[in-house]
Amino acid sequence: MTQRSRFSDTGALAALVAVGLTAWGVRGLGESAHSLHRVYEERMKPVRTLSQIAQHMLANQHQLQMALARLPHTGPPGRRTAPLDAATAHNAVSAIERNVQTIDTLWRGYVDRVAAHSAEQALAERFARKRADYLQLAMAPALAALRRLDAAQTLERADSAREYYERANEDIQALIDLQFDNARTAYETGMQRYQSTRTLALLALPGAMLLLALLGWWQIRSITQPLREVIAVFHRMAQGKHDSPITVPGSDEVSVLLRELRTLQTRLADNERAIHRLAYYDVLTDLPNRRLLRERIEQALQAHDTPTAHRALLLLDLDHFKTINDTLGHEVGDEFLRETTRRLRAQVQAPHFVARIGGDEFVVLTAPLDADPGHAQAQALALAQRVLAALVTPCQLAGQTLHGSTSIGLCLFQPGSASIKELLKRADLAMYQAKSAGRNQACVFDPTMATLVEERSALTAALRQGLLAGQFLLHFQPQVDALGQPLGAEALLRWQHPVHGLVPPGRFIPLAESSGLIIPLGQWVLQQACAQLKAWQAQPHARHLELAVNVSARQFHQPDFAATVLRTVQASGIDPTRLVLELTESLAMEDLDDTADKMELLRSHGVRFALDDFGTGYSSLSVLRQLPLQMLKIDGSFVRGVATDSDSAAIVHTIVGMAHSLGLQVVAEGVETPAQHQALHAQHCPCFQGYLFARPLSLADFDTWLQARVPIATKDEP
Repeated sequence: MTQRSRFSDTGALAALVAVGLTAWGVRGLGESAHSLHRVYEERMKPVRTLSQIAQHMLANQHQLQMALARLPHTGPPGRRTAPLDAATAHNAVSAIERNVQTIDTLWRGYVDRVAAHSAEQALAERFARKRADYLQLAMAPALAALRRLDAAQTLERADSAREYYERANEDIQALIDLQFDNARTAYETGMQRYQSTRTLALLALPGAMLLLALLGWWQIRSITQPLREVIAVFHRMAQGKHDSPITVPGSDEVSVLLRELRTLQTRLADNERAIHRLAYYDVLTDLPNRRLLRERIEQALQAHDTPTAHRALLLLDLDHFKTINDTLGHEVGDEFLRETTRRLRAQVQAPHFVARIGGDEFVVLTAPLDADPGHAQAQALALAQRVLAALVTPCQLAGQTLHGSTSIGLCLFQPGSASIKELLKRADLAMYQAKSAGRNQACVFDPTMATLVEERSALTAALRQGLLAGQFLLHFQPQVDALGQPLGAEALLRWQHPVHGLVPPGRFIPLAESSGLIIPLGQWVLQQACAQLKAWQAQPHARHLELAVNVSARQFHQPDFAATVLRTVQASGIDPTRLVLELTESLAMEDLDDTADKMELLRSHGVRFALDDFGTGYSSLSVLRQLPLQMLKIDGSFVRGVATDSDSAAIVHTIVGMAHSLGLQVVAEGVETPAQHQALHAQHCPCFQGYLFARPLSLADFDTWLQARVPIATKDEP
């Protein structure tokens, strides 16, 4: 046998072995490819399903934010009362309901394939519970609030939905990670199979080592390289890195898997960016929101590179923004906010930072300023003045020229000098001081502002405790006719503090209004007044008396005000015609239709109404005719000059004449001198109230005063 023949035989044998090993390897590779395809079909499908569920849950959050973005932000944060835009709310409800249905369908399909008694089943059951809580405790109340157009409830439920979403999202991400881990295990098993095939082939045919090595190297590299890339991508995705490049080498099963993996990675990256955008940026203006602002302030407070430099926090509140929303609509209001944002960005540029924290409020966090507090304050005020000048410039919107202005509260701070809450509180106090000083200006925080707020807070707490402890009482100021005979009285609230004594109403009534305590206080006054009328009904000398009760605007505009008054009157058993509710002109004009409806309902049951401090407001004769009034009370400022000032006398003459024309009774308040009494009597004013006749009296003193004016025959009546 020649060398060539041996070589040919050897070559043929090597070729035969190579072919056999190749066939064996191909078979093994085919089985591995089939395994990879099965993994793709069995593992990537649930990954896509879970990702779609997460995307639809995220879409629900986006729909809630879009509905709230059209909300006119008025009032304190978390207490917004304007209704949602109906069209936006309806669209949000429809989209959320479709998402919820899709989530249910996807989840049922996923659960059907989960293996029993597995780690995946435990995770799935935990997510199912959180998903149920998310749908029932978060999305269902949020949908209900959207259907009612209830802005406050929608805002509260949106925050709740976000919390439930974040809890559930942890578990669904854990399920996705588990699917990735299972897929990776399968891929690693396949790679081990390739490596075993190569090793066995090399041991079985040492003579064809080079050929088989080259063949094995080529075959294995064509599979293991993509698998290693897949495993590496899984590791990076598990670490939250979704920007790794993925190369697709061909069109086989592995390439299909890589292509799908690249699509999934892109979607996850898009979702992460969308979540980050929703979490840190305002939807309407694209400015950083309150959350990102707090992070930046925290960084400024912890800065170590400029420990002596001052920084400034500027809180901006647009003046009269509610008027723009109410008169021109929310779309114009939204565009006005966007225009304000454009102007702010033009004036407040990096390294300064500007954010919108809600409604018509913006915050500017300056870059490090001078170490000297005086110089730093001057720098911050200069920036504030530039902002004021930019925002006061008129702008053209909706075919109209809008004149805006802004009130700015400013506070300086250094790293470690205060907390975020304290800084925002200081800026807020300074901003309200700017509004009180006339608006369209900047005011720097002064520590005395916080002292006043603390005093108000302490007094409000004492007021609340006083209501619980029964420290309030009623005084009664008589109302008399021209001869000084009693016709009735006005009930006046007094606070008998155990330490400070009798607290003036002018000090605690505004606090009661701002804190909301005026509502339970007003109800207590109404109950006490009805109880007193009931007691007078049993006394012959007092059963003819009327009793007037002041009603605050906040109390009157409660939805159940009329029903509450009727329940109180009916429970006391009094003659309702003896109860007079006093309303101010500004209260009556605030929502004329609602005011008229409530007054008409109470009037139909006998309750009477007086318009207090008449002449100081802006009501017209046509408006007065729409309200079921029985009495006008002339303000004391006109009564004070009725005997000496011709203008006051003319106003009183006009009011009395108008009241007579409309069939209304008239009461002159603040009558203090005989000259005033005589002048009013000459004007045919029939009823008087003031210090000339009596100061506000305790119940015992009022009864003594009343007894002194009762005719003997009346006293002797049984």
